[in-house]
Formats: sequence, C-alpha cells, structure tokens
Amino acid sequence: MNLTELSNNFPASDVEWRVQSSGKKGEKVWAMVLAYITNRAIMERLDMVCGAENWKNEFKESPAGGVLCGISIKCNDEWVTKWDGAENTAVEAVKGGLSSAMKRAGVQWGIGRYLYGLDVAWANVNPNGKESSHNKKNNFWFKWDAPDLPIWALPEVMSKSQAKDYASKIFRCFEDKDAEGISQLVDELNVDEKKVVWGQLPNDIKAGVHKLLGSIK
Repeated sequence: MNLTELSNNFPASDVEWRVQSSGKKGEKVWAMVLAYITNRAIMERLDMVCGAENWKNEFKESPAGGVLCGISIKCNDEWVTKWDGAENTAVEAVKGGLSSAMKRAGVQWGIGRYLYGLDVAWANVNPNGKESSHNKKNNFWFKWDAPDLPIWALPEVMSKSQAKDYASKIFRCFEDKDAEGISQLVDELNVDEKKVVWGQLPNDIKAGVHKLLGSIK
C-alpha cells in the first residue's frame, strides 16, 4: 500500500465546482467558483490505493454543531484515523453536512489537497450554461459553466515532451491550413491529453485550429 498515491491528481470528470460568491458589475453577472472532489471519487481512490477492506469511515456530531467525519486506514495492522468536520448545508442539511465532512476528511489524507493550489477561478456565465445558481442577496438566477482545470491539476496522461511534439505537429498543420491533418492528430488523443496539448498552443493558434476543424465538420 503506497499512501502517497492518495494525493494523485484526479481526471477533470471527478472534479465538481460550486459557486462561492457571485454578483453583478453593471448588467454583467460574475461568479467565483471552488473546485472539489466528489465523494464517489474519494471512495474509489481509497478502494484502489488501500483495498476496500482496509479503510472505513464514521460520522459523529460536532460539539459546535454540524458533523465530523473520520476516515480510517489500516496501516501495519493498526487503524489510523484522521478527522475533519463541516456545518450542515442549507439544502438537504444533514446529507450535505455528511458529504462535506467526508470531503474535508479526505483532504486530511491528501485526497484532492492539490486543488487548494488553484488560483481564483471564475465561472463562464452564459445563458446556455449547464449549471444554474441563485444569488440570494440580489435575488437573481444565472447559468454558468465550470472553468477548465490548469494542466498541472490534471493527471499526467502524457509527458511534456510528448505534448510539445503534438502541439508542434498541430501548429505545422495550422500553418499549412491542413485541417484533415489536425483532425487526425486530435482524434489520436483522449480528452485529458487534448487539454494538455492545447495548453502548449497560444490562444490565437487555438482559435485558428478550432476554426479549421469546424470547416470539415
């Protein structure tokens, strides 16, 4: 059992976002969002690294209200427990408190702790967003999409040299206006690899590549 693997980065699909604060600047809505790992992903990581039989969780009421969660891992035939807690939430209070407490206990073991290193993240507020939130203070609803995670916060699906090599090939195809060549290179990559490769391209080249790809669809 290598407990350092608990702190490995998660795929973007295992990361969810919630609105921390929102408001309006003139007529434009803004929203600051926080990233966190889902409880399902935390349990799967513990199963994978520790084995399903070598970890457990327990909950108890916090002295100050809310709930405490302890995640225990069997290390050298002894159970080691790390605790953290959370207040009950406004929606589904008890269930929300249990969920939040487990996420925080997971961080005590290093699970998802790297997300604390993210810079301030801004949601992409737009009328067609997948998520919907309510600003209670000013009583308005808005829709938004989550921001992309930076490359360093994604699993290392390919080396930097591989990513640079792919980006160079895409750049050459862009210069030659070879949309078919770009399409073939992109098709060879999985979702996370695409993000790593796009991170090696300047924004103006990204826009041009997307435009070229759109011309053959």
